Amino acid sequence: MKKNILWNAFGNIVYLFSQWLVTVLTARIAGYGDAGVLSLAMSISATFQTVALFGIRNFQVSDINGKYPDRSYIGLRNITCLTALALCLAFSLLNGYSSATVAAIMWFMLFRIAENYSDVLHGIFQKNDRIYIAGQSLFVKGILVLVSFLFGYYIFGSLNGGLAAMAVSSAAETVFFDLYRARRLSELCPYDDLKRCLSLAKETVPLCMYMLLNSMIATAPKYILEKMSSEELLGAYSSIFAPALLIQAAAQYIYMPFISNFAILYQNKDIKGFLALAVRILLIIFFLGSAVLAMSLVFGAWGLRLFFGESIEQYSGLLPLIIAAAFCTAINAFLQCLSVVIRDFKALVISCSAGFAVCCASSFLLIDTMSADGASLGLIAGTVSGALYLAISILYNINRGKKEEHK
Repeated sequence: MKKNILWNAFGNIVYLFSQWLVTVLTARIAGYGDAGVLSLAMSISATFQTVALFGIRNFQVSDINGKYPDRSYIGLRNITCLTALALCLAFSLLNGYSSATVAAIMWFMLFRIAENYSDVLHGIFQKNDRIYIAGQSLFVKGILVLVSFLFGYYIFGSLNGGLAAMAVSSAAETVFFDLYRARRLSELCPYDDLKRCLSLAKETVPLCMYMLLNSMIATAPKYILEKMSSEELLGAYSSIFAPALLIQAAAQYIYMPFISNFAILYQNKDIKGFLALAVRILLIIFFLGSAVLAMSLVFGAWGLRLFFGESIEQYSGLLPLIIAAAFCTAINAFLQCLSVVIRDFKALVISCSAGFAVCCASSFLLIDTMSADGASLGLIAGTVSGALYLAISILYNINRGKKEEHK
């Protein structure tokens, strides 16, 4: 367990830090114009990535009875990745973006497709109690992403050149590292019986819906900010937001290794153990968030100047609310994982639908009066409303299970 947690955390930190450095270097080398295009590409592709992921990772690793074989998850991933790629292209063209912006979105989408195939292979590692391999993979991929981006940017002299190099190197790592290691743990096949894949898809459609809505909650404030202000403000806001993603990831490293444990506790009807573990994790996330928020108030402006230069100083006041939004998102994500474990997919869809509606409505109003701070507050409003519903729903389901057990 220690090896799994440490390698998983280390690999994810390196991987996300490398992506953050890509945003930093883009802002420093090319200015906030290209940084805004990069942020747009990241946000839009993230929305369609949820279609490719289809919400099956937590379902996959909590499928402790082996209802579906590994090849079914890979077969479904083939279908969802092709669908996501087509939808992303259609959305980009319909929005009337420039050809360079469309190219940036699609290159980043291809980069995410490679991530998606790694994700399903990492699920195999986790089910076999080898999640440390996923951490090692992300460490390697993080280094490749950063080096290839710089190489592509230098050779082609453009953002799209760097993104193309990232996509190619990420795909190579997925094939030559992840697939190679996964085949030593499972009899893999690039396809599966279509009927079984569709059965898996039917069962996990609510998960895809919740992930799509959840991604839209994160994307909507930035999308609205870009429409109501400028690419430059979006670029500055997204550059500051990038370190906050590391915070979200740090929270994820805390609870992700325990998803299978939650599944076992719930299956064994150890409700007391289930709740005790959940409370401990929530307290750790809360104290981590409080510490980081306090540090941002003291050192935040200095840190932003260090990475982005003096030009970012006028936007440094955005940092505290961005960090608060990141931790609200992290808590909501943890509660979503618990809902997957107890198989309450209906609650996931309802919470994300409500959260998206609240996020959009509040973002339009708050951005109009508070500019970029309104985007952070809109995200907080959406995630908190969703988290409250999930917390109530989880407790209700657990209490109902207790009553049924006593009958």
